[in-house]
Amino acid sequence: MISQDEAMRIALEYLQNAYRNEQYTFVMQPELTQGYRTVWAVRFDTQEHLDTGDFTKAPMTRVLLVPKDGSTPWWPPSAWSVSEFEAQLGPRDE
Repeated sequence: MISQDEAMRIALEYLQNAYRNEQYTFVMQPELTQGYRTVWAVRFDTQEHLDTGDFTKAPMTRVLLVPKDGSTPWWPPSAWSVSEFEAQLGPRDE
């Protein structure tokens, strides 16, 4: 099982690779990150979005799921509401 710090590092590396052609400066948000039974829901934003408030200066989805077994991160389904998705993840870690 990976720690929250490791999940943040893995998420940042994934984001930097996935958006390597964009001019994003990623800001990780550990205070908003949540642990679930099998994944970390890692929250992030971009400095460009935070500075301007312009939502086009960041990915539309600003949460990345990092499996606690260290496998490849993935995006949550965008067709589900947050509550529907959280129900699929199960209870949060204490």
